[in-house]
Amino acid sequence: MRGWRETIIGAWLLLAAMGAGMPMGSCAEEVIIQSIRIIGLERTRERVVLRQLPFAEGDVWQEDFSETGERWLRNLGLFSEVHITPPDAAGVVVIHVHERWSLWILPQLSRRDNGASSAGVALDEYNLWGLNHHLRLAYKKDTGKNFSSINGTSYEAGYDWRRILDSKLSLHLSGGRGKSIFDSYSAGLLVAEYLQHSNHLAVRFDYALGPVPGEGWGISLGYALNHLRYQLLNGPPQPDVLPSRRHGILAGIHYRQIDDQITWISGTAFDYELSITHSALGSTLNVYRHTGSLRAYLPIAGHNTLNLRLNAGAATGDVLRDGLFDLGNRNGIRGYFPGEVQTKSYALGTVEGRLLLHPDSNVQWVAFSDVGYLPNGRLAVKQRRWFIGAGTGLRWTLRWLVRGTLRADAAYGLVTRRWRFYLGTGQAF
Repeated sequence: MRGWRETIIGAWLLLAAMGAGMPMGSCAEEVIIQSIRIIGLERTRERVVLRQLPFAEGDVWQEDFSETGERWLRNLGLFSEVHITPPDAAGVVVIHVHERWSLWILPQLSRRDNGASSAGVALDEYNLWGLNHHLRLAYKKDTGKNFSSINGTSYEAGYDWRRILDSKLSLHLSGGRGKSIFDSYSAGLLVAEYLQHSNHLAVRFDYALGPVPGEGWGISLGYALNHLRYQLLNGPPQPDVLPSRRHGILAGIHYRQIDDQITWISGTAFDYELSITHSALGSTLNVYRHTGSLRAYLPIAGHNTLNLRLNAGAATGDVLRDGLFDLGNRNGIRGYFPGEVQTKSYALGTVEGRLLLHPDSNVQWVAFSDVGYLPNGRLAVKQRRWFIGAGTGLRWTLRWLVRGTLRADAAYGLVTRRWRFYLGTGQAF
């Protein structure tokens, strides 16, 4: 009897020790990270990698550090390959990376059904100074009907200073000026053509509330200036195409939980943006704009994904023609051209399947359907409230190039009963 009591007491003590986390002879000893070695860096500075890790020298190694660190580094978009090996016997963690080319120089051409065309070039450097800063310079000419004349020239520039002094704070600057053609539509039909003179400047700060920017929640705050004036070229004058001076406050909240595998993506993302333009800020208009976007990227079979999007927006106050939401484009309701789906408020939903041609392929076949609802369809083509576009396309991702996804889509607009074709870069969302 005494032996049974000792056995039971010993079993209870063993269970209690395991539950309380008491050190057991079979438990692995804690491993301290003594140093971090990075292999494969060419242009990127070492600090860009180190600040993006969930661990640092002197930390106790955790089992999930490799998986989390690899995901955070991939999400930068700078590396085509990332591998993190646990500490060796000397406590050394080795990180292997393979950098992607970060400079884009992209010609830009467009032509509409009526022959209106434009030509330009854009330069994007996504790893300036080796610090993951983004510089953008763009030059565009409106080239009249079928590239036959020069009707306006405009310039744009932008600079993103990510993680100022390695903090969670980032700075975004953008600006531009020049002349461009502004088409005024009524119920989806072109009624007047203007030469728009524009000067704009914006500054925005983003702060990450999560462990690193792009992971978890974040907030943004900024200020924008936009001065516009118009010169009528063709058609009758429009009462809501007027010169204006707009000074506004920008604010937003964002969420990211994304795993970017370059050729496919999984996770969820959310964005809400508020713009307040008011006379108290020196504006000639009082306008309040809200936009929101919720996206989900769901793996369904291997690296194939079902991707869902729900967007909404509303503009109130002194909304002029150039302040309308224009949803007819390759990132909105596909199957429609700019000017055909204009509104002051909307809701937009998308279902899109992205299927790799084979597991290791860098080419995706895409099928999609976009559905938009306009509470007031008076400004849209045929004055409809519901707009549906459906189609298919291909995505070819160049693994060696930052944001190197080339895109071709063909979409059918059920309202206009016409096909639209799009060539460009990046995903729709």
